[in-house]
Amino acid sequence: MGWRCALVAAMVGVMGQQGGAEGAWRPVNPDNLVLLDTTTGTVVIELAPDAAPQHVAQFRNAVRSGVLEGEFFYRVVEGHVAQAGLEFDPRLGDWPELPLEAERTITADGFVPLGNGDLFAATAGHRDGFAAGRAGDQEWLLNCPGALGMARNEAPDTGVIEFFIPLAPRRYLDRNYTVFGRVIDGMDNVHRLKRVDPEDEANYPDLFVNGEAASKAAFAARAARLAGNEIISMTLAADLPEAVRPAYEVMATQSADWQALKTSKRDYSAINAFVHTPPKVLDVCSLPVPARRMTAQNDN
Repeated sequence: MGWRCALVAAMVGVMGQQGGAEGAWRPVNPDNLVLLDTTTGTVVIELAPDAAPQHVAQFRNAVRSGVLEGEFFYRVVEGHVAQAGLEFDPRLGDWPELPLEAERTITADGFVPLGNGDLFAATAGHRDGFAAGRAGDQEWLLNCPGALGMARNEAPDTGVIEFFIPLAPRRYLDRNYTVFGRVIDGMDNVHRLKRVDPEDEANYPDLFVNGEAASKAAFAARAARLAGNEIISMTLAADLPEAVRPAYEVMATQSADWQALKTSKRDYSAINAFVHTPPKVLDVCSLPVPARRMTAQNDN
């Protein structure tokens, strides 16, 4: 079999597994489903309230308030993160600072180990579709591509509503910044954002004294510089009428389907085109837990 056929056959096997048996997928709670519309397309996020309840609660409030609409991804660094929000501390107003929720104490019940070693955690694996690490009874969500993290100042308890999405694995951030969700659809639209650096606050001298109105011209220039990275709207699926509300499912990480998918991505011994068979090792960030939008065909 040629290399093209071998690789296609391997992928067909994976796709067949993703069809899934009954019970292999779990529905995403619409209260945890955020629809982020950007100029590059829609990004769908599942929040993780069990892991970071205060962060999720404040982020839901920010989404519902509309404060982030019309704002930008103002820091997009190749191979690092895409960060969005109000950018400057004086603009954050009365939004309270949040305690660091980067890890929690929880038993291993419900945690599914990846099945091989990890460079950053004693044990890596998944809980409810979220990549996680464990050491003893401590568990934390991982900064894999597509994770939803809370930006902050130097002190640990200074996160507010500025959020970031890693574009590549940034595991050194694990346990240092709160991860409170992940992108389950539209990560390609995050990657299409224009690469930009954050603005120097010195360019907005009036902002710190007289507010945004006094910096109107500078903010207009900022908008022009960040054009293409705009947040058009942010909506919680739960706030949409049920008739038009999108519904998603995530592959259950305690299912046989997930175990089979991991095995298919760990064992390439059947591909004859390989000169050197890769070791049977899977990086926790290289295989996001699959998610799918529900349609009438899925329902059947």
